[in-house]
Amino acid sequence: MNKKVLYSLGTIGIITGLTISGTYAYFTANQKTGTNRFMAGTLDLDVSANGNKLEPFVIENIGSDGNVGGTKTWTIKNTGSLPGRLFIGLQDVVNLENGCNDQEKAVDPTCDNPEKQGDLGKIVTLNIALDGVDKVSSTLAPNQGQKIGSDWEALSAIILQPNEQKTLTAYWAADASSYGNEIQSDETQFNINFRLNQLIAGAPSSN
Repeated sequence: MNKKVLYSLGTIGIITGLTISGTYAYFTANQKTGTNRFMAGTLDLDVSANGNKLEPFVIENIGSDGNVGGTKTWTIKNTGSLPGRLFIGLQDVVNLENGCNDQEKAVDPTCDNPEKQGDLGKIVTLNIALDGVDKVSSTLAPNQGQKIGSDWEALSAIILQPNEQKTLTAYWAADASSYGNEIQSDETQFNINFRLNQLIAGAPSSN
């Protein structure tokens, strides 16, 4: 009986030893890929006129020849590596009264009110054309500041591929019969905002 116990214990010891030894006896092989990278694309916009970037237009002494009108053209280019949807809108539309002389007050008794906004923007219509085709228009009245942007967003998406460029023209007009002394010394200021939004499948691309 004791011999059987000793044999059994000896067998268990051998198996245990083999098991412990076996945990260190395995083959390995390694392979490594080349360097993995995540690299973001770019989306950038160049806006220039006459070789000058973001060149504004300044119209002074309106009324000297009766009719108000003019044009300004920019070249818009996607200088990034990704396609983008083009948006255009007005920002910071401001109509300034700039004082109230006797002639203006005769037709607009409220012109000396400190809270009064100028009337010039109400009679000037701004049109935006892309590659010679009219797209959107609006007056420059204070309550119309968002119209250009919202109407543009409602257009079929205008996409600029990498290195693609388009011509955008702003032209404005107000004929002599549309205004009188109420716009004397008035001033209208605004910014035109050009924006590219990245195109992502299934995601909204809003202004």
